[in-house]
Amino acid sequence: MLEMLEAMKTGDADVATAGLSEDLTTAIGTDAEEWWEGYDTSAKAFRAQLEVSGGLPIEMTDVRGYENDGMGWFEARGSVAVEGAAPAVVRMTGVLRREPDAWRVIQVHASAGIPNAELGMEGLPI
Repeated sequence: MLEMLEAMKTGDADVATAGLSEDLTTAIGTDAEEWWEGYDTSAKAFRAQLEVSGGLPIEMTDVRGYENDGMGWFEARGSVAVEGAAPAVVRMTGVLRREPDAWRVIQVHASAGIPNAELGMEGLPI
């Protein structure tokens, strides 16, 4: 997962998409429209975004991974800093599977933290 995150940061679409399993179910990004189902759709979207952006300005500082019997999962926290905008908190979770030659992502979800108050849920304990 660390290799895939670094590839997304540097814009290396080949390495980023190589980290996806052909059995990928869903990749969910931070934008409300970023809901891609299946390997072909997800890989195409990853590749297009990396080619246009030249790399995503992400810095994941807290990445943890776990595995059990050929399945793995991860959680990551960091920030995205687009030029001209304040850095935003980014969180990711995902599921990986050990395939014959590498660990590959079969589901991934990224989100940008939004304060509860912005969602009309003021006063909830955190």
